[in-house]
Amino acid sequence: MANRVHARARRWTMSVTMLAAGLVLGAAAYPRVGSIETMIQSRWSDWRSVAVTVTVPAAGHGAAQAARFVAADRPAPLVVDLHQWGETYAGSLGNDVRLDRLVAARGWNYIRPNLAGPNNTPAACCSEGVTDAVKAAVDYAIAHGRVDRRAIYVVGISGGAYTALCTLHSGKVPVRRYIAWVPIADLESWYDHHAFDHYGQDIRQCTASSGKGLDVAAARRRSPLYMPLPAQIPAVHLYHGIRDGMVTSVSPDQSVTWFNRVALATGHDTDIVSDATRLSILDRRVGPDQATGRSVAGRRIHFDRRAGTVQLTLFEGDHEGFMVPTMDELARDYRTLGAAPSSLPDRVLDAAEKGTDRLRRALDAL
Repeated sequence: MANRVHARARRWTMSVTMLAAGLVLGAAAYPRVGSIETMIQSRWSDWRSVAVTVTVPAAGHGAAQAARFVAADRPAPLVVDLHQWGETYAGSLGNDVRLDRLVAARGWNYIRPNLAGPNNTPAACCSEGVTDAVKAAVDYAIAHGRVDRRAIYVVGISGGAYTALCTLHSGKVPVRRYIAWVPIADLESWYDHHAFDHYGQDIRQCTASSGKGLDVAAARRRSPLYMPLPAQIPAVHLYHGIRDGMVTSVSPDQSVTWFNRVALATGHDTDIVSDATRLSILDRRVGPDQATGRSVAGRRIHFDRRAGTVQLTLFEGDHEGFMVPTMDELARDYRTLGAAPSSLPDRVLDAAEKGTDRLRRALDAL
C-alpha cells in the first residue's frame, strides 16, 4: 500500500515538474519577458483554489469586517491585499493576474480586509479605525493561518497603496515590506485635480468638508505626506506609471513627493528627485533611466532610485499595477530570510522564475 502511495506521489510530482518545464519552454515563443512571466504564473495559479469569506472581529477603533482569506498549510508569508479607493474586500488586485490566485498558488497566507469599505465616509480614508482594521486583519490571519511572522507583506494599488502608506505611518503592524502601485500620498493636491468629479466628492465626504470646499487641515491629517514617520521605516517599493494623471487619476508626482519627503527625513538628501527631473517626468513624461533597457512587467523603466529602505520605480504606463512582478519580488525577499520554499507549488514557481531570469539575460545579451 505504501509503495503504491509513493508511486502515485512520484507520478504527480513528475507531472507537475513536466508542466512547469513545458511552461518555461513554451514561453520562449512569447515576444516579451513580461508576457512570459504572466503566462507561467497565471497557468499555475489556475490550478489553485482562491479565498473564502470570513469575519474579522472588531478591534481598537475598527469595526467588525468581512475579509477574503487563504490559510497556508505550513509556515509561510502573509500577503495583505488592500482594496482600491472605491472598492471593498470582494475584489482582488492585479492588472495582469489576480493577486489572491498568485498567493494561493505559492501556498502562502492571504487576506483582503474590507476595512471601512469605499473611501467616501469619515470612517474611511486612513482614519484610525482603518489602520486598526488592517492590524485586526493581520492578527486574524496569524490566529487562523500558519504565518511566518518574519514575512508579513502589504500590497496595494491606488487607494489600496494609499492605505498601505497610512498603515506604514501608523506603525501598528510589523510589516517587512510594502509594495505600493500608483499610490495617493497627498489628498489636498489630489483634490486639486478632482474637485469637480466623484473623487473630489469622496474626499469632501471623507473629510466632512462643508459646502463645496475642502477642509484642508482634515485632508492633511489623512494624507501620508503629512503624517509622522515611524522610528523604523521598513522596505517600501513605490511603482508608478509615468503617464498616470494625464487621462487616469493619480499623477506620478504623488509618489515622487512622498519619496522625497522620506529621503530628506532619513538623511538621504542626495537621493531625492531633483526639480529638473520632476519637471521632465511631469512635462515630457520621460525619466533619465529610459535608455537602460530595464523593464517591469514588460514595461520600460524610466526612473529607478533608492533612498535607504525606500525604492521608487517609474515605468512606461498609466494607472495600473502588476502582481506577477510583485509576487516575484516578495518571493525573492522571502528567500533572503533563509527560508526554504514553503510548498511544492512554491518550488515549482521558483524554478519557473529562474527559467525566465535566464531567458531575460539571454535576451539582454542579444
